[in-house]
Amino acid sequence: MAAPVPPSTHEHRAIAALALVAFALNLNTSVLGALLPFVPNELSNHATWLLAAAGFGSGVGALLMPAVAARTGLRPVLLASLVVFGVVSALHLLPLGVWPFLVVRALSGIAVGTAYAAASSLITEAVPYARRGAAMGWFTAGMFLAIPVGMPIAVLCAQAGGWPWIFGAQAVLAIGGGMAAARSVPATAGLLAPMRYLPVLRNGAAMAGLLATMLHVGSFFTTVQLASRWLADTGRFPAEQQMWLWIGLGAVSVVGSGLLGRLSDVFGKRNFVLATSAVLVGCFLFLTRAPAGAVLAWVGAGLALTAAARTGPLQALVSGVVAKDEVASLMALRGFAMQVGVGAFAVAATPLTNDLGFRGVLWLAAGCQAASYLVIRLWGREGR
Repeated sequence: MAAPVPPSTHEHRAIAALALVAFALNLNTSVLGALLPFVPNELSNHATWLLAAAGFGSGVGALLMPAVAARTGLRPVLLASLVVFGVVSALHLLPLGVWPFLVVRALSGIAVGTAYAAASSLITEAVPYARRGAAMGWFTAGMFLAIPVGMPIAVLCAQAGGWPWIFGAQAVLAIGGGMAAARSVPATAGLLAPMRYLPVLRNGAAMAGLLATMLHVGSFFTTVQLASRWLADTGRFPAEQQMWLWIGLGAVSVVGSGLLGRLSDVFGKRNFVLATSAVLVGCFLFLTRAPAGAVLAWVGAGLALTAAARTGPLQALVSGVVAKDEVASLMALRGFAMQVGVGAFAVAATPLTNDLGFRGVLWLAAGCQAASYLVIRLWGREGR
């Protein structure tokens, strides 16, 4: 197993710029839940729709990206979508009613989906497959960083009397990320990005990767969100103290994604994804025993570390099984699959929660991770 060739300074700059973009985009997704206790009642009474609007918008935006990129190229799509995202983020600062705010949330989601799919595609342009596990790991770390950094800042803004201020901050960060990307990502990157959905859908290895992504992301992120109520209701972690818990787990996720992704380049991305899948199944199954105290903390940290470490290499793995001119369409479908996975798992988990409690959710999550392992094991292959 030969170590990959070290990346160039240019690659470092491109990855750092796109990681900053991912951080700004995920602020939009992560912070609203933390702000719900502070927003006006007319908005918080429609919390489900406000949260769903950005998610559905993101899925739509991801699917639209290749159609736009086929005319302009990936880099212009990224930069334009970041400008739109910055403007829409700034609109959060206006005193809006429920329906205008809902429209703003949906538009922000569309911009997020488009920008994230374009940024993911540009990572594959900037970094060869041999080093893509580490690159995607750092890119994903930027996304995870929004939790331990963005959530407490959002709460501090709200406590100071300005709950929308965090959206102004994400507008500034998005524009800053776009300026950094304009300097570090070559103008020729992704110059031609035709819409190639049918070849991707006919590619068995690509579809295995997309299905594995849907199962992995849907089960992990939804279970983490549902865990908040379980921790409070069982007395394991009071609701008023959970902010520090999510900050800690978010920091662990950043470390796992940023530092462990490079191991997939050494040992093989498919091998790494399979090994981390098995660990995740074990973590979810152990949690069904309802541990408490230090044991719960260690297993939770291991779960966050492993899930984050798996996300980037899985994205890198699937990027290597399609032709270069199909990557943009693949990343668009991946963005859509992530949103479908979260929504589908939430729907499936609801009756289990009613009948079996949170243990049922954990069993379902373990099953989804096991299924994710199987589809990669049976139909996934190492890229090139």
